[in-house]
Amino acid sequence: MGTNEEGVSPVVGVMLMLSVTVIIAAIVSAAAGGFSGTKDKAPSAILEVHFYENRSYGSFSAPAMTIEHVSGSPLQTKDLSITTYFRNESGQLIKGSLPGEKSVPGNDAWSESGFTSGTYSGVMFINDQDRFGSPLQSSGSGYKSWFGNASAVLMAGDVLVTPAQYCGPEEPHINPGLNYILNFDTTDPASGFQDGAVVTVKIVHVPSGQVIFNKDVVVV
Repeated sequence: MGTNEEGVSPVVGVMLMLSVTVIIAAIVSAAAGGFSGTKDKAPSAILEVHFYENRSYGSFSAPAMTIEHVSGSPLQTKDLSITTYFRNESGQLIKGSLPGEKSVPGNDAWSESGFTSGTYSGVMFINDQDRFGSPLQSSGSGYKSWFGNASAVLMAGDVLVTPAQYCGPEEPHINPGLNYILNFDTTDPASGFQDGAVVTVKIVHVPSGQVIFNKDVVVV
């Protein structure tokens, strides 16, 4: 009885196609696994964010923002970015951001606090002078307590602040750090930055792309 070669040929072809498909799938899976394995894992931390229309600093008050690390993993601030969204009195949605280490100059009216026009502060900094010393510097190129600096590691119990405490006691009590983050002048009555207003804050761990904080924060 002769062999039916016409029947064998299609079967071999199908088997070859299946083998090629399996090999390609294995290569794609391995490549995808390799990519996912190299992606950094986001740290786990509980944060609290606060905005103040006018926070008291002894003899004066100024608009302010704080970020408190309540518990969890230490956070390298150089790996974080902060984005804010605020709808002003006219209904315009204003987006602000702090993508890394940035500085703002002081005002000559604040000579008593030392935060003058020739002095710089980080837009935000870790408020721990025992650990870092004064955040006020003669150069805007960077300092170890400033948000975004490689040395500024936020640990449980630490608080990131804007330089509100140095914006007085002489007027004006404008907070340049807060204005930088929000991208508008919070002391302008037309801005709508007041008690009861809402700022949406998103904090992203950049290496992993993961959002570690995303909430609507009420101004008090």
